[in-house]
Amino acid sequence: LLALYDEVAPILREAAPEAPTYTLEELLELAVIARNARAGAGEEQLEVDREKRVFAGASRLRDSVFDNYVAANAGEDRWLGGLRLLKARSAQAISARRLELLTQRAERAENYAQEAAARAELAIDRLAVNPEGTDRDQIVEQLNQNIADLETAEEELRAAQISASSLDLDTPQGRSEQRLHQQKLVEAEIRLAMAKASLARTEAKRWWTDISLNAVPDISLFENQRMAWKEFVRDISLSLPEWKRQTEDELLAVQGVDRQDLKPGVAKILDQRLSTARKTLAEIGELNALVSDLSLLVRTVDNVAAEYSGALESSLKRLSRAARTAYIRISSLAGVTLFSVGETPVAGGDILRVLMILTVAFLLSRGIRHAIQRVSERESGGAQASLYTLGRLSHYAIIIFGVFIALSSIGLDFSNLALVAGALSVGIGFGLQSIVNNFVSGLIILFEHTLRVGDYIELDTGLTGTVKSINVRSTLINTNDNIDIVVPNSEFVTTRLTNWTLGERILRVRIPFGVAYGSDKELVKKAASEAAAKVSYTLTNMKGREPEVWLTEFGDNSLNFLLLVWVNRQGARRPTRTRAAYLWELETKLAEHGIEIPFPQRDLHLRSGWPAPKDKTAVDTEPVFESEPPQQA
Repeated sequence: LLALYDEVAPILREAAPEAPTYTLEELLELAVIARNARAGAGEEQLEVDREKRVFAGASRLRDSVFDNYVAANAGEDRWLGGLRLLKARSAQAISARRLELLTQRAERAENYAQEAAARAELAIDRLAVNPEGTDRDQIVEQLNQNIADLETAEEELRAAQISASSLDLDTPQGRSEQRLHQQKLVEAEIRLAMAKASLARTEAKRWWTDISLNAVPDISLFENQRMAWKEFVRDISLSLPEWKRQTEDELLAVQGVDRQDLKPGVAKILDQRLSTARKTLAEIGELNALVSDLSLLVRTVDNVAAEYSGALESSLKRLSRAARTAYIRISSLAGVTLFSVGETPVAGGDILRVLMILTVAFLLSRGIRHAIQRVSERESGGAQASLYTLGRLSHYAIIIFGVFIALSSIGLDFSNLALVAGALSVGIGFGLQSIVNNFVSGLIILFEHTLRVGDYIELDTGLTGTVKSINVRSTLINTNDNIDIVVPNSEFVTTRLTNWTLGERILRVRIPFGVAYGSDKELVKKAASEAAAKVSYTLTNMKGREPEVWLTEFGDNSLNFLLLVWVNRQGARRPTRTRAAYLWELETKLAEHGIEIPFPQRDLHLRSGWPAPKDKTAVDTEPVFESEPPQQA
């Protein structure tokens, strides 16, 4: 541990100094340096990740040893526990120091990789050609050599194809030879791709030189050639992962063979397979570098061709350079401190980074909610409510994490939660109490599932409608008249709520009606059942949910019946319309069966305004007139 603390930090590597002009070869050398620097930064980061896992294991071990030490009795167990704790704590401290040093190395490697990449970009803008033409003579000579190498690679590929297709597979040695020749076929394909990449790279150099010297005979021919390069780069980029996978599988297969009982001929073939696989992996790395160089050259040729093609392209190029210069200047201004939060300075770039992180968080949340909504459209009602809850909670979580990440990215420290809690308590006490109340009520609603999107509800105020959305502060209710009403979430938690579709999406409605005395009860039951069957809201083909007709009482003017019908989801959401539909069909069916729906009847007694009767026996008798049934207007 002391040696680690005494370790001197390695000297920071610096990119090569800037030059006023660069040649193509110098550009390619800078590109190689940038690739190697990027690979080195990646390896350093792997070391950091590996040490993080070691540190996590050491921390867990230290915690376990500490628990054993605390639980140990006094005496020898206590002393041994203390020694083990010292050992575990030392291992944890060593790992922490190693992680700190490796992190510093990774940061330096990353900075160097960025500087190397920036130097390569600078070289692209400062490329220059030798006007005497010596560069072009060397390129033409290299081009002829590449063509010869391509022909040789094509012949090797044909030979490898023939060898891979004529083998004896009946013996272990024959099968091993087949794997060897198949790997050689992969190697031949890679070599052919390397020859094509080298030829394309040299052609790109020649085109860049000719365009820079204004010696291009036909710009359309160049456009075709450029498209061919891009297509070749795309094809090779697709083939490289498959070649690498096949070669790695072959390497693992050879290394996993037990050589103790193998014959000398089979062992020799295994050695050849191992050597071929290793050589192929190295050639894959070379091919990857060639493709990267070709992509860089194609980009460079595109830049010089844009200037050569005409005034419009030149203007666009100058505009691009001006924009790049402006970007550099703005980037330099981004480091100017605007204000400070505590001891943390906040610059313009920090604010821009916060806005970008919040924008990404919002777009990510929106994309996830949109995907969940697309899935919920194909699910049932219960699944839709669960998916809606998932979408809302994921939105809250992403936005909250986005805010913390954004503020942490500018250096704000959230470890002191007492300050944050104090600020929140003051804000809630002065003006955010109702907002927080509604927000927490909304979370309660989402977690309890007593109120879900799509439910048909009724509040104590008499408001009825369908839950359309549950938001941060309020819930949106859509009435049957298609009116959207915003209700604070706290009302659903503190007041009584009737959810018509909470447990099931169906319910039973009661339709009272009356018929005249003397009507056939069985005929009334038949007519009511037929009326229920005619309504589309009636639930059918479900055992135990059949319509029922009850005789409930003997009324003043009628026999009072009750039609009990189970209705589907659509009927449950429209109670007034459902009741009207059943009453409509009841009146129709009762009329068809000749069943009378009675009017209210009253006895009318007249005591004055009439002459007294002549018959003495009728002195105490009052005339009684039965009123006619009231007529409807």
